[in-house]
Amino acid sequence: MRYLLDILMLMMLIFEMTFFYLPPVLHEVMGVAFLLPVCWHFALNRRYVASLGRGRWNGPRLVRLLLNILLVVSCLVTIVSGCLTSSVLFADVVPFSLRSNPFLYQLHSTAARCFLVLAGLHLGWHLPAWWQRWLHAAGITVRPLPARMLLLGLGVLFGAGGIYAAQQDRLIERLQGAHIFMAPALSYSGAGYALTQVGILIVFAEIGWLLSLWKGARLK
Repeated sequence: MRYLLDILMLMMLIFEMTFFYLPPVLHEVMGVAFLLPVCWHFALNRRYVASLGRGRWNGPRLVRLLLNILLVVSCLVTIVSGCLTSSVLFADVVPFSLRSNPFLYQLHSTAARCFLVLAGLHLGWHLPAWWQRWLHAAGITVRPLPARMLLLGLGVLFGAGGIYAAQQDRLIERLQGAHIFMAPALSYSGAGYALTQVGILIVFAEIGWLLSLWKGARLK
């Protein structure tokens, strides 16, 4: 159930990132609804919060905590700024002067990209545990060298694709808060743009996986 929830959140995140191709009301409804699986995820992982006051602190544990805090902050900023700039759901509640504030629009866009990046890092950090569970479920106990080399090649290929996707969506400029009127990726179809966001998620998941290999990063 825990992993199904994680997959659901990733699918909803990618879907939300294709806002350019969605009706505004659908984008806003899904954005607000995203709070439900997020809260459920918190409830399932409440032991992590309770454990913060125990044990020794080292570099990897601090990095993990920092990534989690930034992930939560970027998620909340994205949802709150989205509600404040709502053109449908909260249009009768939020004053027009606030809804039309260009700073809030830019904050929403930048926070959403930060959320995507941090979600990828968070996913990659936990990817080794996911991978071991999948192998165990499939009954795979031995990974021969050719299989590992194939996985390495696929990882490099997906990483290169993710870097290209980030370049096509002008991710660096977006993270810097630049107002992007048109990115090359927006000339794609809706499915193509969704794949661009998946590529960005994958490349940062790979970076998160590399961070998880840091000595002592896999907390027992």
